[in-house]
Amino acid sequence: MKKESKLLKSYKITIVILLFVSTLFVVLGFTVMEENTFTKWVTIIFFGLCIVVFIIQLLPNSSYLKLTNEGFEVRSLYRSHFTKWTDVSGFGIYYVSFNTMVAFDYTEEHKKGKKISKILSSYQGGLPQTYGMKATELAALMNAWKNKNEGVEV
Repeated sequence: MKKESKLLKSYKITIVILLFVSTLFVVLGFTVMEENTFTKWVTIIFFGLCIVVFIIQLLPNSSYLKLTNEGFEVRSLYRSHFTKWTDVSGFGIYYVSFNTMVAFDYTEEHKKGKKISKILSSYQGGLPQTYGMKATELAALMNAWKNKNEGVEV
């Protein structure tokens, strides 16, 4: 079988908007809030850390989703995790307040240690973002790659 791969990158516009909002909160923390209050410093520290994370996400190859014949690799903040298609039973959609994400369950052989995730969200794993696609489209793409490559040994 021919080796194939597809690389999906982070949606940078969303990250830039979140970076702008975080910067706004830090500026407001310094200018509007009362001096030396707990809330002021918690706001400044939290959104300051968010700024650092969003800047890292804007750097090249800091986050992506790579689909291959063997499985998929999720990279976030320069940390990668590879999962084989044969380790996943399928992909679905999970709604978290205003956010829709792609989630998945592991096969019986790989469920150890994943019970808490299943209890909290009814899924055992999830993708950190949708890479500029609608969650339903990304879940369909992931299921198509899984079905096409299931059991492929390379």
